Amino acid sequence: MARHDVLVVGAGPAGCAAAKKCADAGLSTLLIDRCVLPRRKACSGIITNESQNYVLENFGPIPESAFGKPYASRGVAFYFPGVGPMFMDSDCYAPYVWRDKFDYFLAEKSGATLQDQTRFLRLEQNGGKLTALLKYKGKVQKKAVRYVVGADGGFSRVIHSFAPDVYQGVHFAFACQKYFEGTVDADDRYLYWFLLKGVSPYPWLNIKDGQIIIGVGNGAGNKFRAPFETFVEYLKKNLGLKLGRELATEGCKANFMTPLNRFFPGRGPVLMVGDAMGLMHQGGEGISCALKSGGLAGQAIAQGMKEGRDPLPIYKNLVRPEMVRALDQFNPLRARATATSGTYRAPSSFKSYGRLQRARILLDTALFIKSEVQVPGLYPTVMKNMVRRLVLKDYKVGVVE
Repeated sequence: MARHDVLVVGAGPAGCAAAKKCADAGLSTLLIDRCVLPRRKACSGIITNESQNYVLENFGPIPESAFGKPYASRGVAFYFPGVGPMFMDSDCYAPYVWRDKFDYFLAEKSGATLQDQTRFLRLEQNGGKLTALLKYKGKVQKKAVRYVVGADGGFSRVIHSFAPDVYQGVHFAFACQKYFEGTVDADDRYLYWFLLKGVSPYPWLNIKDGQIIIGVGNGAGNKFRAPFETFVEYLKKNLGLKLGRELATEGCKANFMTPLNRFFPGRGPVLMVGDAMGLMHQGGEGISCALKSGGLAGQAIAQGMKEGRDPLPIYKNLVRPEMVRALDQFNPLRARATATSGTYRAPSSFKSYGRLQRARILLDTALFIKSEVQVPGLYPTVMKNMVRRLVLKDYKVGVVE
């Protein structure tokens, strides 16, 4: 039976960051992914300044081949039915990447043993010994490991296999985006988010390498085709969309653990990172907190093994500021203050509109939230967090033990 100090499940940014810290500490580290690598990922591919700095310091420069055009996103355009797009410019360089090439670069630079086409099945514990059962190209493998890092996304197989109670009562969403040839009256330097009634909580559009990317996100179990087609018709009518050949489709499942103040850093010898532990920023940005939490998990394992201590308490302490920061992103009183861009923090975009237009923006926002943002327990949790942060200057972070 093969033996490794650490098994990392999922070769995205979180898993690669964890694997890098473990490998750099001299630990035998196996990094697996269920797909054939490189693999596509449903994501805008916008890399924030914080993420760029982390990658540069820990992995080196992002290769030119990973970038799409335009090379940098200029910001976000919030599209209101009553007034059209409100452009929010970023004050930092935020490049576009293709996630298949970006993630593969991170995986290769991690220094871990990389094995794709490998599905995590379950863990077995016997007399203090931990065995991971994997399925590699259709055949079951057994790996003796000391620690496991779960970095396999917002609908984690690792959690389902050893801690299914974590997902009890958790709301899930499914996001899907399609790539097309064609034309549309939109600026390719911006990611467009449409606040439309009757479509989805998150309909978006962006353009990369000349490809038109259209996506919607809905609660898991809801149909995709109808809201997608409704959104496409809206784009045709209002932005002159003309579609040609469909090029690709990407999808992913995500959880709403962050806005519900429910995080799972791990249990026993298993540490969870990124959106697998519930970390996500507003608008679905997850690369920055994935890299940070993954790196902290690897650091905790390396420190724990060196000092003869349990890594999990070390990790919980290290990752707490990231959980607080994620909660701030869903706190109306803190979201602007914790935005990644100073320009986003300035109210000038909204104030540049006249009173009637501002009223229309507020009305469109209220109607959109009432119609589309329906997550059980969301509003009471956000309100409770907001009051506690205001009065006590801190949150009571909801950690599942």
